[in-house]
Amino acid sequence: MSRSILLIAYFYPPCRDTGALRPASMARWLRRFGHEVTVLTTSAYGPSPEAEVVQSADAQLWRARMRGEERIDALFDADTYAGRAHPLSRLVVPEALALAWAPFARRRALGLVRRGSFDCVITTSPPESAHAIGLALQRRGLPWVADVRDAWTFEPLRPEFPTAAQRRLDERLERRWLGRADVVVCVSKPAAEDLRRRRIAAPLLVPNGWDPEPASAPVADPTGLLDPERVSLVYTGRFGSYGRDPRPLIEALGRLAREQPEAAARLELVVAGPLTDTEAALVSTDVAPARIVAAGSLERDRALGLQREADTLLLLAQPARSQLLNIKLFEYLAAGRPVLALAAGTEAGRVVEEIGGETVRADDPGAIAAALARLARGGLPAPAPEAVARYTYPAPAERMAEAVEAAIARRPRGAT
Repeated sequence: MSRSILLIAYFYPPCRDTGALRPASMARWLRRFGHEVTVLTTSAYGPSPEAEVVQSADAQLWRARMRGEERIDALFDADTYAGRAHPLSRLVVPEALALAWAPFARRRALGLVRRGSFDCVITTSPPESAHAIGLALQRRGLPWVADVRDAWTFEPLRPEFPTAAQRRLDERLERRWLGRADVVVCVSKPAAEDLRRRRIAAPLLVPNGWDPEPASAPVADPTGLLDPERVSLVYTGRFGSYGRDPRPLIEALGRLAREQPEAAARLELVVAGPLTDTEAALVSTDVAPARIVAAGSLERDRALGLQREADTLLLLAQPARSQLLNIKLFEYLAAGRPVLALAAGTEAGRVVEEIGGETVRADDPGAIAAALARLARGGLPAPAPEAVARYTYPAPAERMAEAVEAAIARRPRGAT
């Protein structure tokens, strides 16, 4: 049955950050299934060429225009980033976009619902304030699916609020908003289990996946970044922050250089993505005879091309972020290259083990050094195509369509 769906997503093209990939793929494939999908997003990243996209005002865009700019920049538009939270993130609960964007998006969403006939609304977070819009529409009788890409108070990406009152309010909002949704969807098992354990919701699991129809295809030409005489270990994206600490990896490379110089001489680590000042200093560490290359930020098509050119792809996820299961892993799987996951004890590590990759703890330099030595001597096997198929679209969109039907069944049109 064809459904009319309103998808509310702050991160959506033309935003080039990875947070835009899941909503964009969901919209594309739900339409492919015959559903009508209208997307409500921010205007801060510039105008959208899609007729089905509606953009709301955003105070971030106003601030950018005061600086003489036409839009805000995506993270990967620069080779450096600060890694510091916005000052308002320590004041506004649940996050600063609750003031900068959510009120304007809520008003626009209510107008769309008054003028149109939607069967269901999907709100996707972060930002968590998107779910306040879902609650407002549900009160007007619209079935609501809350899509949680990153858990809220469980292993949060956001810095801790400075006062106990803010933390209590944050927890209450999570319980109230997600607890009221007709269906909650989570990307990772740990996040879903946390909500279930605290009796906030009984989430459905809809993992991320690789979209075989991206807006841009990988660049087929060699990037010129890799040394053909070495075994290349390639990382794309932000090197640290958000549950990723590259220091044990660099320590392991140094240990390998001292203890097994012949193996180290066959290795190179290539990091393609923005770096903080601290990370830039870290990748400049002397690990000779191994080699570290800071390639800077690449356009998405070049980054995908580099992934396919690599001998092995590197994944980082600290055990403290057990829920981590981001788009990068599925890009890696689609590249068809072996994966070395410094991610044991995380959801990403579990998936890599499932498809036959090698997984060690990200905080164990000795184990990492041993894995690097094995890589230098013999390489790792590539994942089997049939294992990757479970994490490739349209499978995630099929699960989301099931979530939409479940929400509609639980809240007949007009029920409040």
